[in-house]
Amino acid sequence: MTSDQHTRSPMFVDAPDTGLVIEGMRRYNLFTTVWFLGRHRRLLAELVRASGAEPGDDVVDIGCGPGKLVRALGTRVGPRGSAAGIDPSATAIDYNTRRDTRPNHRYLRAPAQELPLPDASVDVVTCTFVMHHIPEEHREAAIAEMWRVLRPGGRLLLADARPTPWMRFLFGRSADSRHGTDPFEAIDIRRYTPLLSAAGFTGLGYCRNRHMTGVAMGTKPN
Repeated sequence: MTSDQHTRSPMFVDAPDTGLVIEGMRRYNLFTTVWFLGRHRRLLAELVRASGAEPGDDVVDIGCGPGKLVRALGTRVGPRGSAAGIDPSATAIDYNTRRDTRPNHRYLRAPAQELPLPDASVDVVTCTFVMHHIPEEHREAAIAEMWRVLRPGGRLLLADARPTPWMRFLFGRSADSRHGTDPFEAIDIRRYTPLLSAAGFTGLGYCRNRHMTGVAMGTKPN
């Protein structure tokens, strides 16, 4: 694919059993820069802190996209730990594999409901701005997979956009809102709390940060 063709690629394509997957990486990176008003690095730093990742931990980011959170987590866990990114997009995996050559980093192509990792093999699982892209019929299985790959005592972090008043002002007059439904319900990360509890996660918590993001956390008991 030429550079010009890559630029013209759609940002997402809808794939069977995986939902929306990234196709146009340049457009996606531009979108995140604009959406977070140039503060994406600060958001990543906050997500790393909230994840509880420590030096020496093994971490995995599900739906890693361009791999920015993988690399931020990898910096945190250091050379004694490992960082993996999983994404159903071949474009994303190729993009990251070519750009990230740290020996303790790896990128794997797979959907969230079929993680290619052994049982109890990681200390931290993150999944950010992804859950609403997973087909609804696979979300429970995706959370079950997150539980499976975590070690006892392991930590899970889910995050998604948090609708702010100005977002509701700009988009709240959609057809959905006129029909009496909340158009932002699909991205409210708190909606997965019952699934997390049913899977066995404890210590469930939720917080909002300054970067239009809601964060849900849980722990796999020892």
